[in-house]
Parts: sequence; C-alpha cells; structure tokens
Amino acid sequence: MDGSEIYIDGTYLKNNPQWGLKDSTWKADVILQLLKRNKITPDKVIEVGCGAGGVLDSLSNKLGNQISFSGYDISPQAIEMAKEKESDHLKFYNKDFLAENGSDADLVLVIDVLEHVPDYYGFLEKLKMKSNYFVFHIPLDISSRSMMKPHILLQQRSSVGHIHYFTKEMVLWILKDKGFEIIEWIYTKPAIDREAPATFKNSIKKSLRNLSFYISKDISAKLWGNYSMMILAK
Repeated sequence: MDGSEIYIDGTYLKNNPQWGLKDSTWKADVILQLLKRNKITPDKVIEVGCGAGGVLDSLSNKLGNQISFSGYDISPQAIEMAKEKESDHLKFYNKDFLAENGSDADLVLVIDVLEHVPDYYGFLEKLKMKSNYFVFHIPLDISSRSMMKPHILLQQRSSVGHIHYFTKEMVLWILKDKGFEIIEWIYTKPAIDREAPATFKNSIKKSLRNLSFYISKDISAKLWGNYSMMILAK
C-alpha cells in the first residue's frame, strides 16, 4: 500500500468534505499574478491532482474560454465534485495524468500535491517532460514550532494526508535536482494570517506572525510554520 488508497476509498473525502475548495480562489489569484508578471499566456493548462476542481474553475473564469483547461485526479470522489464545474473549455478526468500518453500542456499546475506523493522524485522526473511551464504550491510544514511540537506534523499526516515535510531550501534543492529552473516564487500565508481572527488569542497570534513576516519572510516561515511556496518554473 502506498497511501493512495485514502484518495480512492473515500477516507480523504470524509476527513476533508470540501476538498480545499474554500482556498481555491486565492490560490488561483496568486497563480494568475505569477503568470502575468512573467508574461506567460498558455493555450492549454492541465492540473495534476486537481481535487474538486476549484483552482481550475477559478482560473478558467478569470482567463476566458479561449484557453483549454483539464484536471486529473485519481480520486473518483474528487472528480465527481469537479465535474459539476465542467464547461466547453474545462474538463476533468479520473485518471493518472502521468500515465496518459500525449497529454502535454503549455502549463501544468501541481497545487498541494508533492507532499502526498510517495516517490516525489520519480513523479517530478516524469512530470518534467509534460510541459514548458509549471506552477507548484508546496507547504512548508517543517519549522521551529513543528520541531518543538511534533504532533503538528502528525496532525497534518492524519487530517490532510501529508507524508513528506519540507522547508524552503528543501523545495528549491528538490526542483533543481530534477532539472527545473525557478522563474519566480513567493510565500503564501496560512489561514490564520489570511482570515479574520475568531478569538482575541488568535488576533494576537496573527499580529505577531504578520509583524514577523514583515521583518523577515524567511525567519517567519522557519519560526511559525504553515506557510507555503507558490513557484513558477520551467
């Protein structure tokens, strides 16, 4: 068993009934910013591990119907949810994208996927041949906080299926090892920093985190954890 069964047998859906849809719009906005800043205008976009399809749906609404969008996921439950969003230029498939012959793209999205893949080096090696450009979103679960409180990593493993944990440096080394050239990358903030605080305690935490992030993004990510990297590569 390689851990993929939780995405097929309904376990992941049970633990994550929205399949990350609430985060889709802001992720799509960050992707769009990276593409615009680097003047990349793809005709064919494919997302690997598209989940319920929220990111592609948001991108398709923002970029227009002149672009072809396709999403692939091994989870039948995720694709069932995604298919509700299909249109003439947006399609979803319950297939392993890397096993599909001839399924190449101008841009491949790999959004919150690498941390779930048992052999991510093998995955990246195959992926590299599939497109000219790539956007990765990868969580940075390793931090001073998670080292002091390892149950945080266990929680990520049990609730959202993370089986690998990264720092910024590890992510950049891994992509370089597999021949990807980084064009641009930025940090994305965790939910506690993006959303309105529910309690006074969370308000204090948010203020401290945002101050830390303002002073040094790198130090803040290493200290507090739960940040991610959105990376444009080729």
